[in-house]
Amino acid sequence: MLRDEPTLQMRPHGEMAASTLALEAFGKALLGVLECRRCFAVILSRETGFAVHAVRIGLGRSAQPSADVINRLVGRSEWTNDSFFAIPADDDLASELLGAEADEPAHALVGKIAASEGLELVFLAGWRAAPFCPAEIGCVSRAADIIWAMAQGQRRSAGMAFDRILEEFAFPAFVVDHTLRVLESNEAARQMLLAKHPVCLDHGILAGSNPLVNGKLQQSLRDTIAARSEKGWANGIIPLSTDHRSFAFAWIGAAPSERHRDRVLVIIPQIDPAAGARRIATVFGLPWAEERIVSRILCGQPPSRIAVGLDLTEATVRTYIKRIMLKLGINRQHELFILYILTLSPFVEGRREPRTTRIMRYAAIARPTPVPPPDLPTHTARGEP
Repeated sequence: MLRDEPTLQMRPHGEMAASTLALEAFGKALLGVLECRRCFAVILSRETGFAVHAVRIGLGRSAQPSADVINRLVGRSEWTNDSFFAIPADDDLASELLGAEADEPAHALVGKIAASEGLELVFLAGWRAAPFCPAEIGCVSRAADIIWAMAQGQRRSAGMAFDRILEEFAFPAFVVDHTLRVLESNEAARQMLLAKHPVCLDHGILAGSNPLVNGKLQQSLRDTIAARSEKGWANGIIPLSTDHRSFAFAWIGAAPSERHRDRVLVIIPQIDPAAGARRIATVFGLPWAEERIVSRILCGQPPSRIAVGLDLTEATVRTYIKRIMLKLGINRQHELFILYILTLSPFVEGRREPRTTRIMRYAAIARPTPVPPPDLPTHTARGEP
């Protein structure tokens, strides 16, 4: 049972305020992943059933749910079989927690994960037009744990120096200011600058291989800083090189610092297409024939080139790609690169992930707006099914 009073109001100080910020970060990221409008999230004590922290995202501060409403959410019969399940808009409890208007979409998702020892995090997110398919719910169940770990890690790492944080990453990582001037970098990043590919230094400014790449870097930088100034979170994935022999992309997001809100983190993963395809195939149960298609997409190859390399018709390759995307619960080929990051730890082997912000994992699931490589066409060729 919960306390017979409205959901606890958070006091803006100390550990309670920090925990609330973590819960808000979780809710906002989840809305981005699910493409929903509103979210209610609450942390409960397993021992007492009391609400420890609660937030509502996308709703006004007017009507906080009562303890009775939260009890009804926690006491639903569906929890017996599942930790995540979809509910329709005509569900009275969902409408009471999220609000529902006549012209709004009709699908919501409920989930529960372990928040920490002795605590559970329960959330309800809605509404959206498309129903939640079983494959997508499975992905969300894995993503929710990672989002929460990131939200907590961001709070823990607030006092860490940039150089200490960067050295936790196995990939090249930079901290830059609003002009893309490099302020900090890790050893992998310094080696990349020596090689001058796919980025280099131009009078101290991080630069790509051509003006188009530089323009995308600057735009993503501006978007990230603007979102953070509005207490939001934006991140992006942009291609640095679309050459199939040396494909590279950069993840850009806010650096984990409250004191330096104009600092931006740039991470450039080193792509191993074969290993990445193997991880994705293992997670999602893809057969070998589909795994090799994924590997070639991660190399930046379009369907026509994949067909030649595997001695298949282009129509057959496109059919494979459609089948793979259906199994993975994605809509665009470039989202494979998001799954690539999601299934990969970016941290130096032997380091303990809880010490860091887990920024790369968050980036993978926070639904950035990546720019797909230009040589990955998504249209169907004339005459093909």
